[in-house]
Amino acid sequence: MLTILEKFLFSSVKTFINIREDTVSALKRLGINNIRDLLFYLPVSYQNKILSPNLTEVRDGDIIQTEIVVESINLPKKSSQPLKITASNDTGSLLLVFFHKPPPFIFNKLQVGTSHIISGKVQFFDHYLQIAHPEFIVNPKLAKEIEPIYSLTYLLSNKKLYSYIIKAIEIFEEKCKSIEDKEVKDYLDIILQNLQMLHVFHHCEEACMPTKQSSNVKLINARLPQPLKGLRNDDLYTNAKKQLAAKELIANQISLLNVRTQISRRQGNIYPKAVSIQANILNELGFELTSYQKQVIEEIECDQSDKIEMMRLLQGDVGSGKTLVALLTMVNVVATGFQATLMAPTDLLANQHYEFFVKALKNTNIRVGLLTGKILGAARKNIMIQLDNGEIDILVGTHALFQEKVSFKKLGYIVIDEQHRFGVQQRLNLINKGVNPDVLVMTATPIPRSLALTMFGDMTISKLMGKPKSRLPIATNTMSVNKIEHIIVAINKKLIAGERVYWICPLIEQGGKETPEEDSLLMDVMNRFNSIDNIYPGYTGIIHGKMKNEQKDQIMKQFKEGEIKILVATTVIEVGIDIPEATLIIIENAEQFGLAQLHQLRGRVGRGSLQSYCILLYNPKRLRKVARGRFEIMKQTNDGFYIAEQDLKLRGSGEILGVKQSGEIAFFFADLVDDYDLLLKAHKFAAIGSKGNVNFVNFQIKLFAKSQVSELV
Repeated sequence: MLTILEKFLFSSVKTFINIREDTVSALKRLGINNIRDLLFYLPVSYQNKILSPNLTEVRDGDIIQTEIVVESINLPKKSSQPLKITASNDTGSLLLVFFHKPPPFIFNKLQVGTSHIISGKVQFFDHYLQIAHPEFIVNPKLAKEIEPIYSLTYLLSNKKLYSYIIKAIEIFEEKCKSIEDKEVKDYLDIILQNLQMLHVFHHCEEACMPTKQSSNVKLINARLPQPLKGLRNDDLYTNAKKQLAAKELIANQISLLNVRTQISRRQGNIYPKAVSIQANILNELGFELTSYQKQVIEEIECDQSDKIEMMRLLQGDVGSGKTLVALLTMVNVVATGFQATLMAPTDLLANQHYEFFVKALKNTNIRVGLLTGKILGAARKNIMIQLDNGEIDILVGTHALFQEKVSFKKLGYIVIDEQHRFGVQQRLNLINKGVNPDVLVMTATPIPRSLALTMFGDMTISKLMGKPKSRLPIATNTMSVNKIEHIIVAINKKLIAGERVYWICPLIEQGGKETPEEDSLLMDVMNRFNSIDNIYPGYTGIIHGKMKNEQKDQIMKQFKEGEIKILVATTVIEVGIDIPEATLIIIENAEQFGLAQLHQLRGRVGRGSLQSYCILLYNPKRLRKVARGRFEIMKQTNDGFYIAEQDLKLRGSGEILGVKQSGEIAFFFADLVDDYDLLLKAHKFAAIGSKGNVNFVNFQIKLFAKSQVSELV
């Protein structure tokens, strides 16, 4: 029976509900692609109405819902005049006013003596009670004291969307009745009852009845308030959402546990520590490892000495030395006779990693290769042959590594830089090229614990704190955009000292929605480039999102080599670009950026031993309380992990790591700030929940999966 239910839940909405094709498109714009999405589409608020009011007692602005009888219809004599209908209920009369003619399916039914259910906001005009453009409720099931209000799109009204959701709940309820297994039925009953509560399926009196709990969530829900009669409506809705969030988080954690269990069953390879090669590298670079780097290397090497495949996430702040950690653990693999590869998200970063590896391994026998989309013809063919023959020990590359023709002789270790920039299938394709390879995923975006549990719960997590001793904290200050000319002049001191400057702009083009005064302050990147280039001609370069990758790479190379001293850019400049001479970054209209994004941008400087500075340039007319809070945190600390936790509280989980764009993980009901305690309980409970009926467990995972979490490896 679960198969039938699953088929229903993941069918197109139009399969079970009679809707037009343009409405299907409207639903898709809201992210509603199937019945499950429709059921899980939550209201953003609730509107209270006064049912069947005494019309002699209502007040201006009240929202009422009542059954009326049409007394008279006053058709307009001119197109500029409104249509007026006099109507009444048992307590009095009111005027229904239409400045635009009602749709035919309503207007044709408006005959004297006919009854209708209407809803709307009452107003007093010339001491007479009226409702402008009342809503006609054709379906009595939608005549509720409390109406859910949903986020909408064009061609879709709230009433229409609500009617589809009510219909979907009715069908879901019928489908659930046919389930015979008690555990499954109890589980589905809780899902159903809480959805009915959130969508106000019943009238309030019915909705206040207690809901049942299945045994597999009692642990999670033990401290949740039960929806008992007498609680306020907002308590009822909060409780319903919490119970569904608990189910959702359990499903998420079971899914990740399943992946982790599969990994732990796969036999890996053993790679002893290559002590002499590591010492050679550190001597060549003149580096001294930080205590945090030593700790993380020890954690990775512990995995490398085990027969089980490693699946580890290394999250480190910007400039914390992750690449060196990766290299020192790669040589362990190479010394054992295997190959290693590092995959970077862009050609620029791949080249940077390659140059670093070549320099570090200069006095060893380890052979390093580079494979990017720009390497073509004979050079590319030669790399392929060397890789297949085992003549390349470490290959640094980009998306080019995914090609089927890229074949390793004995790949044992894969390092993936900036993991969330690659698609799931791409990562899996690379892993399949290896011989039970160990995998190290690196990210320069510190991840709050709650996100780490839900996005990377299938991995062991290492945190690389701190920075090399030679790097000083970046001094951060705020400044009004009104003083921008002073900053442009002050840049000259940096240029004389041989240092370089980033100037970051949030927009490529001007907004157009602002006042002329505000719009003139919100400079786009082209205007800012021109204003700086006029003062420092020949020293200034520009990068923005509309440029081709080849152009961006060329400009970035010129900036790195010192041909360009000032780089005006949008946020397209890469994470991890290492330019020690860059000591000043100005972030224009900084009030528009999120906290984590500001921190990532700031990390473009402070890569050498020189003191670096970050100036947050703001528009006083746009500066709000939230932005002020971000600025204070930026001035107080350089700790990316602390900043990530604060950013989660300020913005919510959906925007951290750019997950709204990448689609890696998202929740229907859970909020990783408000429901953190639930998440911890779900994490502990996953081991118990995963041991039930396999089909039922898989159903739970699929029911709540917005993305294929089980593939996040």
